[in-house]
Amino acid sequence: MGFVDARFSPNCNRIVGHGYGGSIHLWTQEELAQLEAMETDEEKQEEDEEDELLNARWVADPCVTGHFRSVEDMAWDPEGEYLLTTSTDQTTRLWAEVMVGPSECRWVEVGRPQVHGYDMTSIACVGGTDATSDDGVPRHRFISGADEKVLRVFDAPVSTLRLLSSLKQSRLVSYSDDNNTPNEDSASWRVERAFLPSLGLSNKATADQEQESSKFSGPTNDDEFAESLDTLDRKHVDFTLPSERDLGVTTLWPETRKLFGHESELVCLDAYRAPLGSDEPSLVASSCKARNDVASAAIRLWNAKEGKCVGILKGGHRSTVSTMSFSRDGKYLASSGKDRRICIWKKVEGDSLSSDESASGYELAAAADSAHKRIVWSVHFCPSMPNIIASGSRDGFVKVWKVCETADEGLQLKELLKFEPSTKGGKKSEPVTAVAFAEGLPDDIIQYGILGIGTESGRIEVWAVPISDDSASKEPTLLHAIAANDSHFDTVKKLSWRPMAATNNVESGAALQFTLASCSQDSGVRIYNISISI
Repeated sequence: MGFVDARFSPNCNRIVGHGYGGSIHLWTQEELAQLEAMETDEEKQEEDEEDELLNARWVADPCVTGHFRSVEDMAWDPEGEYLLTTSTDQTTRLWAEVMVGPSECRWVEVGRPQVHGYDMTSIACVGGTDATSDDGVPRHRFISGADEKVLRVFDAPVSTLRLLSSLKQSRLVSYSDDNNTPNEDSASWRVERAFLPSLGLSNKATADQEQESSKFSGPTNDDEFAESLDTLDRKHVDFTLPSERDLGVTTLWPETRKLFGHESELVCLDAYRAPLGSDEPSLVASSCKARNDVASAAIRLWNAKEGKCVGILKGGHRSTVSTMSFSRDGKYLASSGKDRRICIWKKVEGDSLSSDESASGYELAAAADSAHKRIVWSVHFCPSMPNIIASGSRDGFVKVWKVCETADEGLQLKELLKFEPSTKGGKKSEPVTAVAFAEGLPDDIIQYGILGIGTESGRIEVWAVPISDDSASKEPTLLHAIAANDSHFDTVKKLSWRPMAATNNVESGAALQFTLASCSQDSGVRIYNISISI
């Protein structure tokens, strides 16, 4: 998209340029030209300096990339191998750990699965955790939503899987002497690459459109990048990162399906991944902007494998649903939004979620009217206790709720505790825009939940909240607050803990290691390593 500005280094052997898309590009003058310049005397160097700069050969270095508008949503791979983020800059980006030294990893953008024509709003990973399983949804699949009425499904191409496998193997070699090659999903139905046709919004498979792909893609160094990652005889991998142009051309994922049904722009998504070997399907819940009527505030449920709408949840909300969360066991779906109402939808026992949209498989079982005084921005179920849910609101409070069964086999939403972030400063309130429970806690501290909190000012805190009946009288405890210099400077849009980031079999008194990802309206994605003593 062109460059905004560029500058020479003081000795004129490097150039830095700022791209329109927010990337920072670097070029270095070839070593031969530098040596020749050193051999000349000062007078000749002054006379020929301009000619040398004009005739020199410049080599592109790895560029610094990232989103350049608000990052609206993100989702971890089910096994925590990579992170997908989506933004109003109309792209979805893939971040993975890359070895940059003998014992140093860095999170780098290694793929750009989707380059779209609409501002992106939501994303959900729906693939399973077993690459070789044929029963459920194949791994490396995601669904995205944008300022349009269509949901789009993407599957990873073979080139991306090869890249991820090499990155994973390089990390294993660096940390141990075990050279076992990670499993790679080599399903025959996957294509090698994808491309975005001219004047199109859907990524196509190169297997069908090879001629047009070569016409618009041009030369790239993607093969050299992947090949260099196969060099595993050292304690770290020495390679060249893909350029900005390569990211937008050669790392696309093919779009495999479109899901139609919503009548306005999509707002949010959440996914439930069914256990391996289970007969129940994996589900995706989606919501769109409500147009001043109850009908458009409905939630649609989709079968993630077949791409069919299997239910429409109506009557719960009167305005836009801005946040949703499935419980870990898929028994409940929580939703909330502008109407400040938290709804709990319960799975109907014995309902197989058929393709009939009227048979949704979920029914409204409980609701808390005016759960907060202002709009509810985020809800999230606790992974270890699927009847515990946290909510964060513009009113500045975090609330923890318990889904209780009543005598008549109904459900009731009971408020367990309520507290404010500690970083609100002198303000009357600090709007809470994101909440997320961590998973992987040891069984001996199951009475507490580790809750991440993000605020409108960009600050992030980690709290221990009591969630068991025995700890109902205890108060929440602040465990860690991200320093202001390491926090966002604008609204935190979402928090997400890396799956299986903590070790369950730790001894009492040891520290749990977590990885927390955050995305913000400041265009940034931040990933924190957090150590918590128990």
